[in-house]
Amino acid sequence: MTDIVQAIDPATIPAVIEANMNAQFLSFARLPGAVLHDGPKSVWVDAGHPITYFNCVVHANFGPDEVDAEIEAVVGHFRRRGQSFVWHVGPTSRPADLDRFLLAHGLTHNEDEPGMAFELDRLREDAGVPPGLTIETVRDRPSLETWVDVWLFPVPKDAHPFFVDLLHQRGIGDDLPWRFYLGRLDGGPVAISQIYLAEGVAAVHYVVTMPEVRRRGLGAAMTMHVLREARAMGYRVAVLTASPDGIGIYRRIGFREYCWFRRYEWDKAS
Repeated sequence: MTDIVQAIDPATIPAVIEANMNAQFLSFARLPGAVLHDGPKSVWVDAGHPITYFNCVVHANFGPDEVDAEIEAVVGHFRRRGQSFVWHVGPTSRPADLDRFLLAHGLTHNEDEPGMAFELDRLREDAGVPPGLTIETVRDRPSLETWVDVWLFPVPKDAHPFFVDLLHQRGIGDDLPWRFYLGRLDGGPVAISQIYLAEGVAAVHYVVTMPEVRRRGLGAAMTMHVLREARAMGYRVAVLTASPDGIGIYRRIGFREYCWFRRYEWDKAS
């Protein structure tokens, strides 16, 4: 087991953030039929399902004379399997200009997000929970179905059971590195978050609030719940990657940027 990271070291925290995020994505290698490639040149998972999110490359360490061949080997695998995938470019990815090679091999840029970190002994004790909000830990399939409905609210409902099946197959339980949290406002499901414990830090994931109740402090409350849970388990540092919608919340809590992650997609139809 990795030792708990006691404090943020700006020189090393980018690699820690990346390793935690990678562990989250590689956890889908637990799915039936998944393929995990953990080699010296690249690390990736083919979850065995057509949903792009679950198929991803999380690390590359290519020399200048081999980068094209190595990228083509990865793309070739997913092409043969008929699977789209995401390529995550983090602070330890090599070469430094990997992005331009990915574009040349037919991948398209999706998004950039900062990697952020926060020391939990700085957590405010006066941050309350909005009136009417209750937060519960997801421990069964019906609650997971509700969690997915909030997560995927713009996605057609007929796709939701597929995501539920994958997350349920990966596992639910307090003995796993991840836990799902569901927020209910006056009894109705409105917000979610997740914790992921790896590499000695606790990561905040999937902070989502339904559009009709945004700007009421629910996202901040779901984030604070994860942070308090992490602190209660003995963790000292929390990490995350921030979307444009969430970065303001995280900065107000005290998170600071330390690195960047860039994401590229390869579409099987390309």
